[in-house]
Amino acid sequence: MDYFKINKYSSIEENILYISKNIIELLKGSEKEFGKIVELYEKKFFTEMSVNIETSIYLAILFLFGIGKIDIENKKIKLVVE
Repeated sequence: MDYFKINKYSSIEENILYISKNIIELLKGSEKEFGKIVELYEKKFFTEMSVNIETSIYLAILFLFGIGKIDIENKKIKLVVE
């Protein structure tokens, strides 16, 4: 599966950019651990949990870290204040 390819045939749940936007929304206000982000994402945006969505959330966090939108310290993920 090509996670970074955006086309009309992939579902919104597999779109890394969409998931990244939702993770930024979840991180506003406080820092959280990866497990808590997955749990909150499941409750707010995705009704059933699967291994694929957890992998997509992990890839979205790596994407956000790569572009400098989040920082990871002591197992906590937080938004970078610009």
